[in-house]
Order: sequence, then C-alpha cells, then structure tokens
Amino acid sequence: MNILFIHEVDWLKKVVFEIHNLAEILSVRSHNVYAIDYEDSWKKNGIFDLGNLKTKEFEGISRAVPGSSVSLRRPGFIKIPVLSRVSASFSHYFEIQKTIKEKNIDVIMLYSVPTNGLQVVHIARRFGIPVVFRSIDILHRLVRHPVLRPATRCLEKKIYARVDAILAITPNHSRYVIGMGAAESKVRLLYMPIDTSLFHPSVDCSGVRQKWGFAEKDRVVVFIGTLFEFSGLDAFIRRFPRVIDRIPEAKLLIVGDGPQRKKLERTIAELGLENRVTITGFQPYGTMPQYINLAAVCINPFLNTDETRDIFPGKIIQYIACGKIAVVTPLLGIKCLIPDESKGVIYADTAADMAAKVADLLASDERRQKLEQAGIDYVRQVHDQQKIGQQLEAELQKIVTGNSDSVIPRTSN
Repeated sequence: MNILFIHEVDWLKKVVFEIHNLAEILSVRSHNVYAIDYEDSWKKNGIFDLGNLKTKEFEGISRAVPGSSVSLRRPGFIKIPVLSRVSASFSHYFEIQKTIKEKNIDVIMLYSVPTNGLQVVHIARRFGIPVVFRSIDILHRLVRHPVLRPATRCLEKKIYARVDAILAITPNHSRYVIGMGAAESKVRLLYMPIDTSLFHPSVDCSGVRQKWGFAEKDRVVVFIGTLFEFSGLDAFIRRFPRVIDRIPEAKLLIVGDGPQRKKLERTIAELGLENRVTITGFQPYGTMPQYINLAAVCINPFLNTDETRDIFPGKIIQYIACGKIAVVTPLLGIKCLIPDESKGVIYADTAADMAAKVADLLASDERRQKLEQAGIDYVRQVHDQQKIGQQLEAELQKIVTGNSDSVIPRTSN
C-alpha cells in the first residue's frame, strides 16, 4: 500500500512518539510510507526571513525503527504569528492534493485537526481515498489560546463525523470521539505500540550511570519527558527530602527539558538538592532505555487538569517495558486501560502520596520485583510494536478494500 501520514507537528524535531513508530513499522513491512508535517517550532533566521510557500522534501527518514524509510514533505508557510497557520492551511491543501496524485495514495492516517484536518477530508473524498483518524489526544484542550478552543472543538466534531474510521488509543478515547459525533461502528481500539527489542530490562546502563555520576549503591528515581508546567515535578521535588529521609541513597534523575526547567532548577537550589536531583536536558531517543534501566522506580506526577486528564503518556509503557514500576498520577486516560497495580503501575493522588509510595518501593525489593514482572508481561501481551503493526496493517488493508470485517476490537480486553 501507499500510505500517507499527516500531522501538524515537526516530524524531525518532535520527540519520538507513536506516529513515528507506526509509520516506520509499516515501512519495514514493505509499504511505501509518506508523511506531511508542519514545522510548529519554527523560528526566524534573521529579521528578513519571512518564510515562503515552497515545499521541502526529506527522504529516508528513520527515527524509531531500524531499516525504515519515510518520505517527508513539509509545505511552506509565512513566518508571521497567526499568519503562519493560516498560510500553512493553504499550502497543505495543495501539497496533500499533489502527493495523493503523484504517489497514488491508497489510505491516509490523519492525526491533526486545525491546520489541515478538513482539507484532508475534503480532498480524500474527491479522490475516493479512505481517511483513518488516529485519536491519541483531546485535541481542542491542547490549543494554547483559550479563545481558539471552541473553534477547534467544532472542527474535531466535523472531522470525526466524516472520516472513514477512527483508531482510538484507549477505551476513554473511544468514548470521547463517539461523544463528539463519531459513528460507533467506525471506532476501534489500537493500543500504543512499543519496541520491546529496544525497551527491555537487559539494557546496559553503565554508560549513563558513569556520565551523570551515579554510584552503584544509589537508588535512582527517574522521570523522562518534556518539562511542561503540568509535569507535577515541582511539587514532587519539594517532597523528595522525605524520600531521602527514609532512603538515604535516593536520588532523582529528570531526563528532559522544557518550559518548566528553570522553575525546577530554582526549586532544587532553594532546597539544597543540587547533589540529589539531576536534570539532563533532552537526550537521544535511542538512549532512553539506558536511562530507564538506571532507575529503581520511575514516576509520572502529572497534574490532573483538562489538558492531562484523558491522555495516556507513552513514557508509562516505556517504563514498565523496561521492568520498572511506574508510580503515576491516576489520570483517567491511564486508569481506563490499566486499572490497578497488577500491570506494573501504582497510582498516587498527591505529591506527598507519591513520595511515600516511592519510598515504600525503594525499601522493598521483593514487592518491586513482583510488580516489575507483571508490567513486562502486560506490555509484551498488549503493546508489542510488531503485534500492533500487524493489526494496523490488516485494518488498513480491509479499509482500502472496503471490507467491513474489522480485525481490531471495539472494546478493551
């Protein structure tokens, strides 16, 4: 098949997530995979750099799956705030149409709404090409400017009602898109994929241990990901001295960067934790299993907000695939798929609760080992990348041929 993935984030700079995994695994399964993105983190290269509407092309992109090759097209836009998105909506329209014609596209995997969602639906209908929407976020809640959220929500409803199929990441996302007007018969569950040949418990972490100065005796607590304001790390850091009081060898390693970093660094300095808490900045995707395997326990202390309530952070699966217990905030998006600790996840309602549970786990090797194995078994059964890739491939083939017998379930296991 000739498959086109369409999103509105920077394919090359965005932290590797499932769009890369799914596109690239289809590539290694002998499909021709193309992508159209939007350089959402754009910056001007000088005062006279106003951008242009020319398309840039990148061949042989491979970020997540060895041996894969994705052809990326990036329509141009005007580098002026607000006008950038408006101009991109026009340039994307023409580039999507051109790509469909030139590459004889069989099916489109759509991830986006405001910049190019309606364009995709409109053009695909003209050419008789099915569109499959991948639901991994409550999109209108991610819009930075509150005044634009109602319009984005309206666009979501229009797109969900018009696409040929929707592949939701969790049961909660299934209910959400149905509530937004999607036909229940078109909604399926496709779980988040993870490469278990990359994320597993046997990864050698001695290199990163030495790089960041951790001793063998240190009991390291690890967080990986972008440091958004809703990370909850500031509150956890303030409770971390309580962990140290119980477990003197405890240290906290934050692998990532983002808008909250300076605030976290101020908090660390204020509490005198410079020798106990380390922030590495962003690290290469391929090194993530090393950092996770350095941990005794991993955390995700996200605040429970409108932006986070329904999401399923990919780091959770990465943690437990590496045989590490994940102590996390009980976000609805996680709990609807992993309801209790039988799958390697422990829930903590507050920063104080999380600190206490982390300390309990650091103090009990036996309990950790039992939960760690449960998490590994769950990931291999449900989230293995090869299994998810096979399911997606079969589903897309059935959609392209007009076969109504889906291979992906409508409800959770």
